[in-house]
Amino acid sequence: MVERMGGFGVLSDMTKSIKKHIPTFIFLCLWVIPFTFLFRDFFNFEDASNILNPRILRILSFTTYQAVLSTLFSLIITFLPAYYASKSRGIISKLLDNSVFIPFFFPPISAVVAFSLLYSSTGILSKLGLKINVMYTLAGIIIAHIFYNSPIFVRYISEGLKRIPKNFKEAAYIEGAGRFKTFLSIELPLIMPSISRAFFLVFTYNFTSFAIVLNIGGIKYSTLEVAIANTLRGTFNFSKALSYAFIQLLILTIINVFMSKFEPITFDYESESENKIGIFSQIISIIYLIFEYSIVTVGIVSAFFNFVTMKFDLSGFINIFSKELNQRFPVIQSIFNSIFVSIISAGFSIIVAYYLLKNYSKFTNVAVMSTLSISSAFLGMSLLYLNILFNISYFALIILGYFLITVPLSYSFLFQPILSFDDSIIEAAKIDGASIIKIFSKIELPLLFPAFLSAFLQVFAIIYGEFTIGYTMQIRDFFPLVSIVNYTLSSSRLYLESNALSALNIVIVFFIFYLSNKLIKKRKN
Repeated sequence: MVERMGGFGVLSDMTKSIKKHIPTFIFLCLWVIPFTFLFRDFFNFEDASNILNPRILRILSFTTYQAVLSTLFSLIITFLPAYYASKSRGIISKLLDNSVFIPFFFPPISAVVAFSLLYSSTGILSKLGLKINVMYTLAGIIIAHIFYNSPIFVRYISEGLKRIPKNFKEAAYIEGAGRFKTFLSIELPLIMPSISRAFFLVFTYNFTSFAIVLNIGGIKYSTLEVAIANTLRGTFNFSKALSYAFIQLLILTIINVFMSKFEPITFDYESESENKIGIFSQIISIIYLIFEYSIVTVGIVSAFFNFVTMKFDLSGFINIFSKELNQRFPVIQSIFNSIFVSIISAGFSIIVAYYLLKNYSKFTNVAVMSTLSISSAFLGMSLLYLNILFNISYFALIILGYFLITVPLSYSFLFQPILSFDDSIIEAAKIDGASIIKIFSKIELPLLFPAFLSAFLQVFAIIYGEFTIGYTMQIRDFFPLVSIVNYTLSSSRLYLESNALSALNIVIVFFIFYLSNKLIKKRKN
């Protein structure tokens, strides 16, 4: 009898485990569907067997090299700013925290336009006497990646430091440890999960970078992502592109599995009085802010100031709303299309991320974050092939594509709030007979609303500025999106109009970021 009951217990545990992983399996299946038909019709074992030929090895070597350098430099230069942001409460700290809108909100094409205005041979710095030209160089790619992705380290590290309970550090001080020793022995080990998650995100973004590498590095510095897009758009060799995508997925999945060994440590925020920070940390933080916000500022100012003639010029801004230009380049339509698609995709992304985290396990964590490794360029071509085969609307396909690539980001944004949620409140509600719907609507939603709203707006902005999928799908003439139209304006040498549209996108994105912060603070109060 006891053996039978033990057997039922094991069976019950297995059933619970299977049910817990169902949302993850469904999400993975949604990823598999777009690629199934490409594999069926185009996969060639001969191309797969040649994945280690000299050309692929050269591209893989450079992709890894630039990603490692970009990530390590990003980590090194942001450690002091992140530490300063965690200890200070002044304007510098707020600007450091808010810089996270750059990698998650700032449209990549806008970043490229602003970067070229500053660091090209005819750019602002060159006109000021600083002969700096990093366009179409490895240094340019690394600097652009540092600008674009390093704020992730600032946010993750500073938040990790803020969550460390004060009594941990106080105990170290009582034992006679200084600030540096306390950091090495207490704080650093506790924030390693935060560093590892940030490292994986930053490395993945650098490894799969497309718009920045394509526009700042050029074809000479092709990465796997650029090679995939060029192969698909140029020779239509889907089998070769599959080989590239498989290598990319394999490498990033291995890194993700390794990084997942750092188990998350959940602490609630503890308000702490402002600490005295050394002048050196403050100077480094200010230099870092100048570097980050100078590019953002140039991107906005370019809407009404011509950096070529060094005169105020509103013609570009006026032209993007003119009837004549919109007949050739549907700017206005693309803005509304991008807003509409972003709202729908972001909503679905947040909902699915919530269910995945409610069924959290180590397998879920590895599976969901591994999808960041999948090539957006290849996903775009897979979606285009679904349109060719089944005549599925571009609108539905682009929503599916943006939903898939942003679920791991929504998952990451909601990770800490949901996993650190006090389950005792939910258990008490269940004892009182509350249903799942009532628990969510009356308990979880009100308490988690700031996190949901913040994640939604961040994902909205990411989708609004996304470039790779739409570029690969070649949807400009069928369903124009603002990032694609902006790129087309630049390619057509309509630089004033391209700069103006980039600046407008920055303003829209920054307004969303500002609104999210205001609403979250109001809700918390």
